Amino acid sequence: MRFVDLSHPIEEEMPLYPGTPSVKIHDLYRFELHGYREKQITFTTHTGTHVDAPAHMLANGVTLDRIALNKFYGPATVLDVRDFVGKEIPVDFLQATYRQWQHVDFILLYSGYDRFWGNKEYFKAYPVLSIKAADFLMTKGKLKGLGSDTISPDVMDSADYPIHHRLMSGGCLIIENLTHLGSLVDRMFTLSVFPLSIRNADGLPVRAVALADEM
Repeated sequence: MRFVDLSHPIEEEMPLYPGTPSVKIHDLYRFELHGYREKQITFTTHTGTHVDAPAHMLANGVTLDRIALNKFYGPATVLDVRDFVGKEIPVDFLQATYRQWQHVDFILLYSGYDRFWGNKEYFKAYPVLSIKAADFLMTKGKLKGLGSDTISPDVMDSADYPIHHRLMSGGCLIIENLTHLGSLVDRMFTLSVFPLSIRNADGLPVRAVALADEM
């Protein structure tokens, strides 16, 4: 069994969705002074590689602490969407790949945008699902979650976040800012995206990990 870390580390000066307060990491206690180490860390619930709960954008959406643990774990696959950089992922792409993902719990979209992490290009022209594609996923799939190696499933200048709303309304978790998806394209594996247990959380960073058979 091979473990693939799909998470960006949380650190100061890391990329964040525009308007998000920066990460602060402070040495509260130092070994040289106190005989032990402890840090104080400040970040928002949508920092780094994280999962969005329906409560993030739905008035009556469920929070993460009210979601069963088995919803954060299950069979997954990665679809290569690099051909759709700068445009929408059409419904016919999902129709053509349906046999690959029809029995999985999680679909992860590989755009290759993790290579722009820390660069302004990360926020530009990444592929997003079309409305019809999102609706098709919710109709044909019984997904626990949809993830990508991009900042959002909606375009950067979106005002109403239609893809967020369609996925969340269908009970689908959204996992953003994944990395290292390239080696898992078209493969089947087990995905783990457990968040911390925090009451009323609308989202939280996760240590996203793929458990894959050795190649």
